[in-house]
Amino acid sequence: MAAPSSSPIKSSTNPSDPSTRILRIGTRASALALAQVSIFTSLLSITSPSIRTSTHSTATQAGDTDKSTALHTLAQSGKSLWTHDLEASLLRGELDCIVHSLKDVPTKVEAGCKVVSVGKRARGGDVLILRQQSQNQGGKEQAHRVKDDEEHAVKRGLAALPSGAVVGTSSVRRTAMLHRSYPHLVVKDVRGNLPTRLRKLDDPANGFDAVILAGAGVERLGLEDRIDSWLEAREGMLRAVGQGAVGLEFREGDDWVEELLAKIVRSRVEWECRAERSLLRTLEGGCSVPLGCETEWEDYDEGEYGEKEQRKDYEGEVDNRGRGLLVMRAMVVSLDGKECVQGERKRVVGSDDDAEEAGWEMARELVEKGADKILEKITLNRDMIQRQDNA
Repeated sequence: MAAPSSSPIKSSTNPSDPSTRILRIGTRASALALAQVSIFTSLLSITSPSIRTSTHSTATQAGDTDKSTALHTLAQSGKSLWTHDLEASLLRGELDCIVHSLKDVPTKVEAGCKVVSVGKRARGGDVLILRQQSQNQGGKEQAHRVKDDEEHAVKRGLAALPSGAVVGTSSVRRTAMLHRSYPHLVVKDVRGNLPTRLRKLDDPANGFDAVILAGAGVERLGLEDRIDSWLEAREGMLRAVGQGAVGLEFREGDDWVEELLAKIVRSRVEWECRAERSLLRTLEGGCSVPLGCETEWEDYDEGEYGEKEQRKDYEGEVDNRGRGLLVMRAMVVSLDGKECVQGERKRVVGSDDDAEEAGWEMARELVEKGADKILEKITLNRDMIQRQDNA
């Protein structure tokens, strides 16, 4: 495997000859993005051990270079924050694929591009991290208690922070859910990559008592010791669409790349991510929409839903990775946290189309309960739930 490079991207040795072609991987330049490239290339080494790769990292103009403007303001520009520049290189034929955090990929990608999730999905929830000084004065002991006593994690997490404590996040979703469930806390915008946010947290001059981050990213950088508690549904915090999954974007019609990726796509991970992205796309949202969701698979009665299916994956594991019962939960919250619409649906999913339909049905239920009214107040000014092709 080649080392990451920011040098000009050279053409593959011979694109028409798969045996000599080098897979050119595009990515953001952050440590987390490069860690996700390593996850991807490790999977390739299992399924396609002879493949050669080169990694080309860059800072995206909107998401990485502008570190002062709030993310929800940037999102209103209509361009994808983390993908636009990389997609341009992909469509020019300078890259063969792009590795993303799937949660950062818009649900409507550039024409001529396709997105799939690859490999296993990491734990998808958010995490609470306290300022290091507080941990040194006893907070770290508390963090160990939280990890060892999941039943009482809520009481020792966000709810335990004193009134007026300042929590940093750049996410509109997290902000809205904090306002809803923890109105005693003060929410303050924080920008930068993950290590930068931790440095801002630990500097007393910035006034943060805690930050909320995606747990998968913290773990992928080997910083899990900083996690004080996981924040999931019972804490009133639902994850972002696609959170915890690694996404791969490539050009439509590139059969060589599509065949490589097909070997490392787990059906159920791909389907749950498709359902979540269908939900968000149907609501015509983006990273500025306070939408949280979670998906999981349940056992089901064969007589009610039909025969189960078993498959082997690329690591030789056997379980019900084919057709299964997908449980989907979702929540839309107003920016001030005062209005909330939530729902849960179950559907047997055994194909990409089933997954897309599951997301659409979840969106329809939310709108019937009033989600469109909440979104209208956020001035998205878009028609809600118009069933179109691939909606």
